[in-house]
Amino acid sequence: MTSLPWPPVPILMYHAVEDAPRPPQYKHFYVTAAEFAGQMRTLKSSGYTPISFGTLAAARAGETPLPPKPVLLTFDDGYANLLTNVHPLLRSLGFPYTVFLVSELVGKTNAWVAAEGYDPTPLLGWPDILAMQADGGVEFEGHTQTHPKLAELSEADMRREVTDSKTALEQKLGKALSTLCYPYGGVTDRVAEIAAEAGYTQAVTTEFGRARHSDNPLLLPRISVYHTPYLSLTYGIGPLNFRWRLQTRKDTRP
Repeated sequence: MTSLPWPPVPILMYHAVEDAPRPPQYKHFYVTAAEFAGQMRTLKSSGYTPISFGTLAAARAGETPLPPKPVLLTFDDGYANLLTNVHPLLRSLGFPYTVFLVSELVGKTNAWVAAEGYDPTPLLGWPDILAMQADGGVEFEGHTQTHPKLAELSEADMRREVTDSKTALEQKLGKALSTLCYPYGGVTDRVAEIAAEAGYTQAVTTEFGRARHSDNPLLLPRISVYHTPYLSLTYGIGPLNFRWRLQTRKDTRP
């Protein structure tokens, strides 16, 4: 295997991209379209090159070098507003991105949040997913069947959530899936083993960090991006807070 340079790789974790701010309790579920557009301008002006998980895997295998400042853009759950607030912008910028789909809830809502007292948000349906895929620039990958906490399930249920969802999505998308997103970031050694047995070669968590060559590819860390006001006592200046998370916040993993 050829040894190639591997700069730390931020994998940004987004959820919904809304037209307007939501009530404060929803802040970790979304960014606004205006925030998102500003963050994409920051990536471009700062010299970042968005890449795909395929490129990340090829670089890990020594088949291709990474750009000097790589970044991955990921969107959990597959919210319907990605169609208007994300896809056109990223296509215009030439930025590839990945959306993780919950196979049994496509075209429905993120109903799992109702138990926690939140109002569900619409998810993309198959006509829009397939149109976006045909337009290019986006890869759809797996996020289980129903978005459960995998570590709390029986092994049979874990396997069904991971494996059966992968099969269902591959049939609808007409392509093999390679990357899993663990719901809630919840993963144990056995969950990761089941992901590998299902045929996933990479998977992402919610643990903070930038991907290293030495990381287990089934336990890749990410950087959560969520709504911050332009100016607040908690987060300071919103755009600077984004830069801090992207570039400066320390990766404290061993």
